[in-house]
Amino acid sequence: MIQRLQNFAVYGVIVDGNRILLVQKSKGPFKGLWDLPGGIIQYGESPETTLLREILEETGLEVGTHSYLKSDAVVVNYTDEALGKVSLHHVGFLFKINLKDLKDLVPKHDDEELICTKWCDLGEVEMMGLSPFLQELLMELNG
Repeated sequence: MIQRLQNFAVYGVIVDGNRILLVQKSKGPFKGLWDLPGGIIQYGESPETTLLREILEETGLEVGTHSYLKSDAVVVNYTDEALGKVSLHHVGFLFKINLKDLKDLVPKHDDEELICTKWCDLGEVEMMGLSPFLQELLMELNG
């Protein structure tokens, strides 16, 4: 039997010059893929509160200002170790982020949810191996 789930998440678009900050997921429907930093909105949280918390947790960076860019949705089918086959309706809210201090990046390696964080040159990012939201965003930026 297929589990049908829905979740809502926020993502931060952090660009410095010609670089974009990406994270590599270690679990879930985007396991092994490069994605934008962010995560699931917890019960009772606003999207903005989630954004501030997730960016700090995943990168060590504090958000200075942020502005809403857009929302997007995707249905992803995958197999979860605990749930079995899952069809996930994943809704994401994307925000452009300006940081308080760029120097405070704390790269993660082999975290519970992330394999690592890194800066990537926008001109060198390959579409293969990216989450659906990130693929669409980069196609728009390179438009």
